[in-house]
Parts: sequence; C-alpha cells; structure tokens
Amino acid sequence: MLILIKLAAIATVIIFFQTGKRHGENGFKWALIGFIGFTLGFAISMTVIGETLISIVLACIGVYFTRGQLLKMLTKTKST
Repeated sequence: MLILIKLAAIATVIIFFQTGKRHGENGFKWALIGFIGFTLGFAISMTVIGETLISIVLACIGVYFTRGQLLKMLTKTKST
C-alpha cells in the first residue's frame, strides 16, 4: 500500500503543477498546495477511519475539490 500512497501523492503534485502552469500561475505553489492537501486529507482520514485504501480515495477526492476551488477563485480574480 505504501507504493500506492506515493503514486497518488506524485500524481497529485504533477496534476497541480501542470494546472498552475497552464493558467499562468506559479506551478510550484500549486504543487505544494496539492501535496499538503493530499497529506492532510490522508492523515486525517487514516486517523479517523484507519483503512489505507479508503484514506487514499478520500484524500484524492479532497484534493480534487481543492483544485476545483482554486480554479474557481482564479477565474473570479481574472474576470475582475
């Protein structure tokens, strides 16, 4: 399961970096936000639930919604 956790974290960092760069933002800042979000989501769900695979899925879902919120905030700031 450890390799699955690492792969999900790496995928999160890559996706956030590319999204940030694609929208003209600092990709490293976005990647850091994604990594911290994944780590916190995984740690909290692992503490509460205790099941590794469910915690990975919940962390990925949380990061997906975080990315959506960042994109929404980005479009608001660019439109004003």
